[in-house]
Amino acid sequence: MTTAVLDHAAVRRLLPGTATFYARPLPQGRFNTCWHLASAGRSYLLKLNDREGEAHLRQMATAMSDAAAGGVAVPRVLHVGTDPGLGPFLLQEWLDGCTFAEAREDDAIETDLWPRLGHQIALLHSCPPTPALTATPASRTRQLGDLVDTLRRHRLVSAALAEATHRRGLPLAQQLGDLECVNTHQDIHPDNILIRPGGQIALLDFDHATTAEYASEFVKLDRWCQPSVHNREQLLDAYWQQRGELVDPLFEQRLAFHRLVITLSYFLYWHGRDATQIPGCTAALRTELERT
Repeated sequence: MTTAVLDHAAVRRLLPGTATFYARPLPQGRFNTCWHLASAGRSYLLKLNDREGEAHLRQMATAMSDAAAGGVAVPRVLHVGTDPGLGPFLLQEWLDGCTFAEAREDDAIETDLWPRLGHQIALLHSCPPTPALTATPASRTRQLGDLVDTLRRHRLVSAALAEATHRRGLPLAQQLGDLECVNTHQDIHPDNILIRPGGQIALLDFDHATTAEYASEFVKLDRWCQPSVHNREQLLDAYWQQRGELVDPLFEQRLAFHRLVITLSYFLYWHGRDATQIPGCTAALRTELERT
């Protein structure tokens, strides 16, 4: 969604004393229009967002700052606001490195990436959310029911699929009991994992960051990063070790519930953006319901 035109006078307002700078559009941005800026030996990432506006960018900046305070490797937020030439913007430092997607394309994913990633996720989940929030069987049941009802109302799923979803999800919602929620990223996928020089892992793009159940964090990671059984064990072992807790015996059941909920949420995401994706959502839901 990046535009090829950038208001250079506005950028100079954000970078006072800058006579010249280099600007490169980053076409990967889905929610934000993004630019890589460089001037006087320093590099920046500029995010513009007219759709959600300054409030969304401030929420994202707060999530990043809270994560950084907890020891998570994230880009440092420099400035957020609304400029008359740029509109709502967020300026952050640019971190060098390559994304998981780029490293995988070059067949350069090293085994020790997984425990380092698990360590970073655990640091994020160890930051106490404000306000505190507890997930309960009742809240999960409402979440699942509201999603299914909305999909039925928009005729995005059949009655048979809705019933099968309830049969699969409701027992899980009840089984998982009460659980305190944590600060989560909610969008850990190959383009949002940065492998920095020296091997440090950083997390990018906190657009979806929210307070949620910890297991929901691993749905997209399993789906899009596709770790092997051994790599997944490494990641989870490092995660639990960093959190200083015993392995949750209900982890896979929690993951199954959130995998179902997130699969349902994709219907709503694509419904207003690209209806041609709905058949793929239906196929993904059927596959999920066929899991044992």
